[in-house]
Amino acid sequence: KLQFSLDILWNVKKSKINQLHEIIKKNKIDGMLLSKLSKTDLMNIFNFKMLCQACNIYDSFNEICKKYPMNMTDFDKDAIPKEYLCPLSKSIMNDPVIALNGITYDRSSIMNQYQSIPNYSSLFIDENLRLYPDYGLRQNIQNFLKNSK
Repeated sequence: KLQFSLDILWNVKKSKINQLHEIIKKNKIDGMLLSKLSKTDLMNIFNFKMLCQACNIYDSFNEICKKYPMNMTDFDKDAIPKEYLCPLSKSIMNDPVIALNGITYDRSSIMNQYQSIPNYSSLFIDENLRLYPDYGLRQNIQNFLKNSK
């Protein structure tokens, strides 16, 4: 009876893993992109209903990244256009957004580090951080990463 229960549990988990894998393939999410996603991004992409699900994926992936770091040496640093790098994180942007100061940042970086920007209060309207997606730059970055493989 216990073995039967374990087999059912394994098949449920295997099915869930296959679903997540299909979402990753459909959205063309690679390791670089996955490492830049926030917990909110994970909830939206994978249709998680509870934050703890996104936290588990986020924490697991961060543990993997600590054991097997992926750094900028995977790319020729001189070949990466400067406009693809976030001025806060110095990493290739996953979700470039334009702030009210006219500077483009990676969304997760500015949302977590806006207080490090001089005169950061100018980035807010009605106490809300105003960010505007830069779809063109995002597409250029995705093409660059795809062609760099």
